[in-house]
Amino acid sequence: MAFRSRLLLQTCLLAMMTGTGLVPAPANAQNGAPVPLFLKQEAQQDATGRSDTRSPSANSTNGQRGFNSGSSADSFPSDPNAVQSLTLQAVDAEAVGTLGPSNGGLGTDMWTGTSRRSAAQLVTNLPATPATHTARDLQKRLLLSIAALPEDNTGKVSLLEARVAKLINMGALDGAIDLVRATPQGSRGSMLAQAEVNALMIGGRIDEACNAIKSYSASFEEMFWLKAAAMCALHANDPAGAAFSVDLVREMGGENDATFFGLVSAIRNGSAVDPDLLTDLRPIDIALLAIAKQSIPTSQIESGNAAALIGLTNAAATPTDLRLEAARKAEKLGLISADKLAEVYRGVQFEESDLEDALDDAAESVQGRQYAKLYQAALRTDVPAARAEILSSLFETAQINGDFLQAARLGAPLVDDIPVNNDFSWFAITALKTSIAANNMERASTWLRVAKSSATPGNDISSRLSLLYPVLAISGLEDTGSPRPSEQNAAVQVNEDVIAKPRFGLGGAINQAPAQPKRAVDLQALTDHRSRMTEWQEIQAARADRNAAKRTAELVYNLFYGFGIEVPEGAWDSLLVAPYAEQRMTVSSAVTHQMIDAARNSETAKTAILAIQAQQVATMENADPKALTDTVAALNMLGLTADARKLATELLLISDQ
Repeated sequence: MAFRSRLLLQTCLLAMMTGTGLVPAPANAQNGAPVPLFLKQEAQQDATGRSDTRSPSANSTNGQRGFNSGSSADSFPSDPNAVQSLTLQAVDAEAVGTLGPSNGGLGTDMWTGTSRRSAAQLVTNLPATPATHTARDLQKRLLLSIAALPEDNTGKVSLLEARVAKLINMGALDGAIDLVRATPQGSRGSMLAQAEVNALMIGGRIDEACNAIKSYSASFEEMFWLKAAAMCALHANDPAGAAFSVDLVREMGGENDATFFGLVSAIRNGSAVDPDLLTDLRPIDIALLAIAKQSIPTSQIESGNAAALIGLTNAAATPTDLRLEAARKAEKLGLISADKLAEVYRGVQFEESDLEDALDDAAESVQGRQYAKLYQAALRTDVPAARAEILSSLFETAQINGDFLQAARLGAPLVDDIPVNNDFSWFAITALKTSIAANNMERASTWLRVAKSSATPGNDISSRLSLLYPVLAISGLEDTGSPRPSEQNAAVQVNEDVIAKPRFGLGGAINQAPAQPKRAVDLQALTDHRSRMTEWQEIQAARADRNAAKRTAELVYNLFYGFGIEVPEGAWDSLLVAPYAEQRMTVSSAVTHQMIDAARNSETAKTAILAIQAQQVATMENADPKALTDTVAALNMLGLTADARKLATELLLISDQ
């Protein structure tokens, strides 16, 4: 039966390629191809001890946790800054990735201390939609990182397949495609090949998907490939080829797939597909709907199906208002970029007069149309003052609707074109907050200077700066006087002592110079910090919503604690109000324990994954601030201070919505 299935599939695919001149390459054509891995030594080792520390047998004897580094110590360069290309025989092909230490990767030794089976389970359990964009960025970098893998369970558990599947699950389609293509084709099993095709179909890149299907030829037997061949024949307007492929699907036992046959029938007959068949859309369903020129059902917006949301955003058949709402939700979840959202907004048709009077006209009935109108109006004017006024309206509207962070990501490039000077002092706080939200700290710093220089008793800039102070402190834009963990220093601070964090290379622990002592407290900066926090507390005390004020203060104080920033004396006392027992959304104590333990042991990947899990409560009502503090503390402990700051800043901006 297997032979017959393969023969039929090969016949089907060869029929597809008739007249194209394409000849399928042997499945093993690229076996043994080199895998370029930027495997750098993480620290200088003592010259006399180098051969011992790099020897796999020595590591095993000493009981150190390391990775299989090949058959000899000569597999790695003696120069710590050298770049080397290793063949598949020397390095596990699953170590492939697209990010090295120099461009965002988490390090070639990031899986230290984690078994392959545990690593695959941790990756599989990662959220499809992390609660924050910072966590999503960290998750994507982790999945794309070049990293040596533990040697246990080799060949039994595919961490590469788990990584690719999770990238598709979270809508990082380009990343998934790049990761598959970074793997030599001869090393790709059916799961990786299907993943590449699925990612292309979800993204609406059907021509590329069909080229990929042809390139894999008849290497695989699964029903997926027969259906994919049928899809390509329908896309190419080849009725005979499509009929042949569809008949094969039916003959090989696929007649129970009502959705597939319903879509095929709709394409052939030019009829509408039964909506009841479109409840749990797969990538091939998205592609067939595009070929049928039919819209994905509106109900899919609330389904949580990443493929459907991306498909709704991309499909030409999607009605404008539906596309706007799908794109807004998809960007908020991180499934599409802010650039893609901007492209959708630019595609909305408005009368010229509507754009000219965007600030005076009544709001659009669909929120996405209102954002699109203001965005287009800001984009079309080359007068900085007019653009600033329109953007101010866009950000204010978004703030009211809880969409400020999305509006900031969308509008940040337009804010960057506005001159940073005192003529725009009225816009300084808005531009400052937007730049922080977009993680453009250099730009934010210049707007902060303008705001400070423009603050007078006659305007509200000073009070707005006071309200924003915790964000400025956490993001590093204000010096709080407290010792801050350096983004280059890998020391761990515990109870006022500085403990050198051990580093691990591919052969185990590497000796390292002791960490430098903490810098001295800046008394003037600390005094200013206390004064600014007093002003902030007074503003919080005047809020009408006391519960919201309490939650905000608790989050701020907890995050300050996680960064070693002083919480004003007596600040916690004001929050000590009965009842003391409260319902909180929190994470399992096992997650917190393992996260901190992994950070202390320099287990980078495990720490990052558990930190992503711990911050999932961030956007939930009554989220436990302690869980969020533990998260940023673990990232700081590991030396991922930039990620910790970005995450904490985003958490504060979310709470402000």
